Amino acid sequence: MAAASSITAHATLHSLRARMRRLRWLSYTLVVLGYILAYFHRMAPASIAPDLQRAFNASGAALGSLAAAYFYTSTLMQIPAGIMADTLGVRRVVAAGCLIAALGSLMFAYAGGLGMATLGRLVVGVGVSLMFISLMKLNAEWFHERHYGSIGGLSLFLGNLGAVLAATPLTWLVAHTSWRNVFAGVAVYSLVI
Repeated sequence: MAAASSITAHATLHSLRARMRRLRWLSYTLVVLGYILAYFHRMAPASIAPDLQRAFNASGAALGSLAAAYFYTSTLMQIPAGIMADTLGVRRVVAAGCLIAALGSLMFAYAGGLGMATLGRLVVGVGVSLMFISLMKLNAEWFHERHYGSIGGLSLFLGNLGAVLAATPLTWLVAHTSWRNVFAGVAVYSLVI
């Protein structure tokens, strides 16, 4: 009787561990997808600069300010992002960040002028600024400390895929549709995450 009880307990424990592994990797994947989004937004204006110049009749300096708007809010949000990840939890913070990034991406996609496009970039910066800190917190909580360096390196590698997507794949998409359609699609991607 004790042996049967021990086998049942062992099977239950094994099932629980398997479920936790699946949840860990599902959570990780969703947050990494948000982190890829952050890198994409960081690099995208450089790839579509000629299109933006034509759309807004803007100088190179004005486009530099447009691109930099992302970095202003992203930088200012790092300490609040950490506080929010600690107090609200990664799931809520990433969900809010993706919603905010989607709003900013839509503002950018449908901007009638440079001012609205810059505001959209500022809003995107707020949204995606929540991803890195949330990802590192998730890594610390869900992965064993001896794997933290490896999972952190993997996270940075995967995040850089966003920069890769913001280069040739983005210019190819823009050539076949428009930058506005691409950023509306990126907003949908943010909502899906």
